[in-house]
Amino acid sequence: MAAMSFWQPRANGLSRRRLLTELTGVGVALSTAAPALWGETSKHEILPADWGRYSDPSTEFEVLRLTHPSYASYLAAPPGRSVSRHGDFAILASDRTGSLQLLRLDLKSGQSRVLTDAAHLHPGAFTLSADDRTAYYLDGAELCSVALGNARVMKHWTAAQAFEQTTSLAPADDGTAIWFAVNTGSGALMRFRPAAKTGAEPVLRHDGAMVDPAPNPRRALIAWRGQDGSAWVCEQDGGNKRRLETQPGKVLQVLWNADGQSVLYLQDPGVPGASVAIREQEVDTRVDRLVAKTSQYACFARNANGTVFAGASRSKASPYALLMLRVTERELTLCEHRSRDAATAAIAFSPDSQRLVFQGAKEGRMAVYSIRLEKLVEKTES
Repeated sequence: MAAMSFWQPRANGLSRRRLLTELTGVGVALSTAAPALWGETSKHEILPADWGRYSDPSTEFEVLRLTHPSYASYLAAPPGRSVSRHGDFAILASDRTGSLQLLRLDLKSGQSRVLTDAAHLHPGAFTLSADDRTAYYLDGAELCSVALGNARVMKHWTAAQAFEQTTSLAPADDGTAIWFAVNTGSGALMRFRPAAKTGAEPVLRHDGAMVDPAPNPRRALIAWRGQDGSAWVCEQDGGNKRRLETQPGKVLQVLWNADGQSVLYLQDPGVPGASVAIREQEVDTRVDRLVAKTSQYACFARNANGTVFAGASRSKASPYALLMLRVTERELTLCEHRSRDAATAAIAFSPDSQRLVFQGAKEGRMAVYSIRLEKLVEKTES
């Protein structure tokens, strides 16, 4: 079970700022200077760090701003993955060089390396591979990959038309496939097999758009949601498609539980005064149960073993990123998530559960932020 400490800093006479300093071993120093203007930058070029640390005004927890708000930077759209399994680097989409490109950001030094020279990179439509050696991304109508070691780009498949901006890429945990949805008039769930190097296989047709297909970490199943607020699941060959019998309201997000036996979903009842809730539905028995009511999450994530949740609240009065311990349903406020639309925060745990990342545009253009969790959440296997 993950361990979380829900601190009461004043109880022992320590201020939150002093407690934070003792726990992290570092002071708070916010860099507000804008970075130098960069012209056209070639692949492999190293860009200097331009991050900054600041104390959150509401909680005084230290937040690390990974990218400068004078240019736009994006995390992978869930269930895509930006942070490496060991938490030492992250893949971001950024227009720091003058056009939107993938960057490899070293989370120890803050330096970035340019990986791509894409013509029409889609913000958020990228992901790390299961082994962290490759990043897959959409460039216009093309599905491409770039090797992180030598920045070699491969083009794997071309769609009949450019992908929608909302398309996400999701890697299977075993590295056998990359899942994505191509939304034409009728919709199509697709998968690309890295072992095959080229080609994408259509899995099934679906009435209406498919959003954020998520492969099961343990079973040959895939889940997704519809733009109408529905949630769906089918086998990975397209068989046994069915709509989940969710509670009344709209499903805001779906993801798999860590054991692969159930779907976790964020349910908005659509009733004034009612709480957005995390619910769980077992795949085989179809039993649906309440996991926890939330502080109006617009998006959420689980850590690697499913013992802790993180959420970005859509409350205008309390626009916070929060942690929730599943067993007790208690929440801890971490910091402001800085997203004008909390649904776009792309909040996510690193695979080892030691870092939380999210994005927001409160200071200017979209920037990426991080907060360390070593003192709050136990490390998980990555």
